[in-house]
Amino acid sequence: MKALSRALTRSPLRRVSAPLCTSSVWAGKRSFSEDQKHKGRFHSPVVDMLWTMRQELQYDAKNLPVATLDAPIEDKTTGDSRTRVEYPFETDTRLVESYVNPWGQVRMGKVLEDLDALAGNIAMKHTRGKEVHRPLVIVTAGVDRIKLSGRAPIDKDMVLEGQVTWTGRSSIEIGMSAYSNGNRWICANFTFVARDPDTGKGAPVNQLIPKTEEEKMAFKKAAERQNLKKQKRSTKGKSGAMDTPEVRNRMDKMLEKAAPLKRMPALADKNSILMYKTILSNALTCQPVHQNIHGRVFGGFLMRRAFELAFATAHLFSGGRPMFLEVDDVSFKLPVSIGDLLQLESVVLYTVQKGEKTEGGITIKDLPEVHVEVRAYVSDPSTTSSHMSNTFNFTFAVQDKESVLNVYPGTEGEAYRVLKMLLLDEEQERHDAEDHEGNGAGCYD
Repeated sequence: MKALSRALTRSPLRRVSAPLCTSSVWAGKRSFSEDQKHKGRFHSPVVDMLWTMRQELQYDAKNLPVATLDAPIEDKTTGDSRTRVEYPFETDTRLVESYVNPWGQVRMGKVLEDLDALAGNIAMKHTRGKEVHRPLVIVTAGVDRIKLSGRAPIDKDMVLEGQVTWTGRSSIEIGMSAYSNGNRWICANFTFVARDPDTGKGAPVNQLIPKTEEEKMAFKKAAERQNLKKQKRSTKGKSGAMDTPEVRNRMDKMLEKAAPLKRMPALADKNSILMYKTILSNALTCQPVHQNIHGRVFGGFLMRRAFELAFATAHLFSGGRPMFLEVDDVSFKLPVSIGDLLQLESVVLYTVQKGEKTEGGITIKDLPEVHVEVRAYVSDPSTTSSHMSNTFNFTFAVQDKESVLNVYPGTEGEAYRVLKMLLLDEEQERHDAEDHEGNGAGCYD
């Protein structure tokens, strides 16, 4: 294992970014503790490199005077934070081995992990002061969407790239893209929040000043998404979109279709199944190798584990090999600490039978879809307590299958859960229809 770790960390990953990241950490010019050096070492070669870049940023920041309470917030441009990482798959066979899946394609769980790590670096670059140092804790608050518009061949070089597209008082949205063979195949929007390390409360961040028309449009779209999220949070638990006659009627119809499966299973539709019968779960104790530079469990690691469970769930449910399409509505509700017992539970919320649709300009024909939700819980057996820390929603197309089972909720709670996600998907489809470029919500060139 140690030899494997050394081999992976020697992979010649190339990084191209703003001058902030051009100094050499690899040559030993910076002095980090052994604990700092090894954080991220066992995630992936890219995460290892990004962690080292973060340590360089922290090292440089400590040489600046600490900002006072009345110190002005700085203005930053999109170019100040733009960062890219190159994957030389064409020439580095060791790197390919780390990222290839059993079917000879790029391993999506690892890419999701790297996207989160790179987005974190970008957030840190944006919050870094030029003249003074603001000690901040930067945490992933959520992911609006990660959308695929193609596939990345493992024998072609790949690039991840991102930049800040919007800032609020303490929030930062980052637009991320992945390119392969010159074509963009992933668009994603990550939201980070800055916290005061002493109080844990939101802390002000440097403000983004968009310059070009394209940057201004990206800023506007991001602001609209953030305002929509605020509206949803303000109506959470209150009468709103989920408490209307139309929604109640849709829930009743779902429960009506589930009734024969519950009351007369031997006579019920053989092409349908109750939602709870699709549940799959696993558990793990979070180890020190899973931590980020703040000592918490790395959000990208959680996303990768959730993706892998969702993939297995879709595979076991459908019998065909799932093809990942997108991530929707990832929420990081509570931090996960080293030593926590983490339980992941997945379930198929609903399915869409075969048809024809357009995804990012590419027509996908005759592929049924499976929507899987994964919930992560931090459990403490000593106090018999358990709290939900994260939710993840994944959509897969199923290859080599003409159809999949229809899934129905058996309780009102399950019906509410399904319909909430269906309404979110319908809202996203309306948004996509308005985006004539078809590049996905908030994608930024």
